[in-house]
Amino acid sequence: MPQQERERQGRVITRPSNREPRKHRVIILNDDFTTFEFVIMVMMTVFQKTLAEAEEIAETTHIHQKSSVGVYPLDIARSKVAKATEMARAEKFPLRFEILPE
Repeated sequence: MPQQERERQGRVITRPSNREPRKHRVIILNDDFTTFEFVIMVMMTVFQKTLAEAEEIAETTHIHQKSSVGVYPLDIARSKVAKATEMARAEKFPLRFEILPE
């Protein structure tokens, strides 16, 4: 039965999408106050980065003013950014992030 005819009869059939959720990139932004040590700790505890990955992100952020942290579904990206921001504010650091669609 064509879609238009189903709609005319008052029935709309929806099918679940098998697509993965859209991914979003988390970007850390540089500032002149947050310490390397704190950024590394946040990368390791919140974003599950290895020490080497965390150091690379901190160095790239320092040099280029921002760095990619990872790509996640939107709800996970928001959750990780919220946790990292909460940790930074507790330590009085102005650490900031962006979440950008892929």
